[in-house]
Formats: sequence, structure tokens, C-alpha cells
Amino acid sequence: MSNRFKQAALTALALFWFAAIVTGFWWFQARLIVSFDADQRILEQFPRLGDYGAALSQEMPANPEYRRARVIIVKDSQCQCNRYSTDHLAALQTEYGSSTTFDTTRLSDLPVAMRSLIPATPFVLVQQPGGALVYAGPVNSGVTCTSNTSFLETVLQRPVDTALQIPLLARGCYCANRSASTS
Repeated sequence: MSNRFKQAALTALALFWFAAIVTGFWWFQARLIVSFDADQRILEQFPRLGDYGAALSQEMPANPEYRRARVIIVKDSQCQCNRYSTDHLAALQTEYGSSTTFDTTRLSDLPVAMRSLIPATPFVLVQQPGGALVYAGPVNSGVTCTSNTSFLETVLQRPVDTALQIPLLARGCYCANRSASTS
């Protein structure tokens, strides 16, 4: 084999490898990275996010420990995105568990009215001590769930901040709540 042929083969191999990486990345992004309220069902139903927060508050289970903050994590057992937040949620529970109650529930176990208010999973609600809702939305943005992309960690770091946060426009690995459109 001539050096010219070897160089052409190596160049072709490098181009093929680069194209495969770019295609794989695009496929991964297109398949897993979506908007939290992808069909904008919640934004259309509640043009004022305060009304959405009020509807969620009305349907939320009561906070039995009014002296502690409460994090309710809603997961769909069919959602492949749960695996990206498991480690981060466990770390948050370890870090904030002394002042915060963490409850995990399945989407299918919620009453229909509550289920209809959840655009995608994993979904998180945070109640302050006293029961006020201060957060409703995804755990994080992006594919990986870390302290760098976590919405939840930001809320837990400021337990006295009463401003309701609802990041429905976040993009990341979320599974649309199909049961909401059939209820």
C-alpha cells in the first residue's frame, strides 16, 4: 500500500468517525431533549402562571409536617428520564433531609385532577414550612441532573424565598404526561 492510499483511508475513517459522532449526538438530542411543557397544554390552559400555581396548590396533598419543607417527586414508571435524576435526588435528600421531607409518588397513583396538571415527569413540587407552594416543575434542565443544572437545588438553598417558580419552558429529558390528555 502506498502512503497516499493509507493517508486517504485514514482521512476517510476520521470523517466517518466524526459523522457518526455528530449523528449520534443529534439523535440523542432529538430523542431526549424536549420542552417540559412540550405541547404547551399548561401554558394554554393557564396563561397566568399564578393561576396554575393556585390550581396545583388546591390539588396538592396536605403537608402533614408544617414545620418542614416538603419535596414531592412525581415519576412515571415508564419514563426513561428517571434514571438521569436518581443520583442527584438522592444527594439532595442526604444534604437537605434534616430540614426537608422528601416524598416520591407515581404519576398513576395521583388523583386525575392532579395528574391533569402535570405536563411531564419527573415532576417536583416544593412546599415551604407552613404549606405554601414555592416550586412546581422539572428537577433540572438538560440531560444530566447535577447541581449545575438543578432547579430544585436552587429552591432548597433558599427556604425563605416565597416567590413561586414554575419553569415550564425548561428543556431537558422529560416524558410527556400522556394520561393528562386523556383525562
